[in-house]
Amino acid sequence: MTERQKNLIEKNLKAFVHNFGSIRIEKEDYGRGFYVFWPAESDSYIQYCYSIEYLDGWLYGCVQGKLRMKFTEKRECELYG
Repeated sequence: MTERQKNLIEKNLKAFVHNFGSIRIEKEDYGRGFYVFWPAESDSYIQYCYSIEYLDGWLYGCVQGKLRMKFTEKRECELYG
């Protein structure tokens, strides 16, 4: 992964690691894509991202989805006890 690519995903990667724990990102051998392994020690990937921009968006979406679930659970507890 190039320095530019690392800088592009830096913020969303930090947020992902904070919410889900460490991951391993490997660039595919031939092409522009990336494989995401979670947990980092896993032998099988959970996501293939065809570009660095897609990877950045995927990281963002994971965090937003988790935060939305937390908000929904909290709101349901307030409404229904």
